[in-house]
Amino acid sequence: MKTPERNSQDNSNAVDPYEAAEEARQALSGMIFAALKMRGRKFRAAPASLPLTIIAGFLGAGKTTLLNHLLVEPHGRRLAVLVNDFGSINIDADLVSSRTEDMISLTNGCACCAVAGDLTETLIDIAEREELPDAIVLEASGIADTQAIVQIALTNPAMRVEGALVVVDAETVFELAEDPHAGRLFRNQIAAADLCALSKLDLLDEAGRTAARDWLATQVPGKPVVEAFNGAVPAEVVLGIGATRHAPCSPPVSTDHAHDFDSFSFTVDEPLDGERLRALFDSLPTSLLRAKGVLNLTEEPARRTVYQRVGERWSYTPAAPWGDETPRSSIVFIGPAGWIDRSKLETGLDACRADINDARPTKTLPHKER
Repeated sequence: MKTPERNSQDNSNAVDPYEAAEEARQALSGMIFAALKMRGRKFRAAPASLPLTIIAGFLGAGKTTLLNHLLVEPHGRRLAVLVNDFGSINIDADLVSSRTEDMISLTNGCACCAVAGDLTETLIDIAEREELPDAIVLEASGIADTQAIVQIALTNPAMRVEGALVVVDAETVFELAEDPHAGRLFRNQIAAADLCALSKLDLLDEAGRTAARDWLATQVPGKPVVEAFNGAVPAEVVLGIGATRHAPCSPPVSTDHAHDFDSFSFTVDEPLDGERLRALFDSLPTSLLRAKGVLNLTEEPARRTVYQRVGERWSYTPAAPWGDETPRSSIVFIGPAGWIDRSKLETGLDACRADINDARPTKTLPHKER
């Protein structure tokens, strides 16, 4: 598959002042909108009575795994869960294996900018309920500005930001920190953390684990760091960060955000051939940052197959039976802006349908524009 050519003399780490100014304008607009929505509202929730925990971190760090562990742990609290995804299909919401009755999907953009209005409205709705949750948990998009989400949440007087837990993938930490497209955003996410959870340590040897721990300690001096094996962080830690956050005075200036990334979403009703998909997945460019999907494969017709890819590592995992739900496949690919040859990728995915002679046209969902 064709990958975008890059100008070797282009300094990708340089901050474009026009892009920075535009992102600051978007952040300010989001906060002004949020503040205006609060005017004259009378909530059932008392001021600062609803604790909000933000689970953040870069694409593929393990946020959904950590959220799943939280939802199955017997902590006894009634949670409202918000799941935000950058793509037009909210795959992360589908991957929350222990579904709560109170889960809300924020799709097709980041909660810090493109869907800031949706986040504002959702937090207002929760604060106006007759039966209030004990706590709110927001799983942010992997390319969201963590600090901007905190500031938007703080415009709601009923919210008390318990803290931002940022999940950091130990296996890719050095690669991401130096990545010309993702590096600044990755570092900004970590800088906004009240608590860091270092994930995927089991994929490294002892020297690698030590190096990852030491690097993270230099990035968040004085802040707590926990180790999250398979997302296992105790509920009292996730829900009890106890950070002190105050209402914002000015918006953060982001230097690397959604305009640097593209997503392509694909859905099809026909079963897909797993072997052909494997060959296609193996051929994807190394610039692909993240891919995820819930698949209807010919090899597993009775149950879902979950596809996960972070960097060059990917996997198929058998998941829950389809039950009464009509089987279908949904996949999202996320990479640097301009890397996706959409027509070629769509053609490749079409060729993976089990019966391509009788197959109906592929349904391509809207993608995030630059």
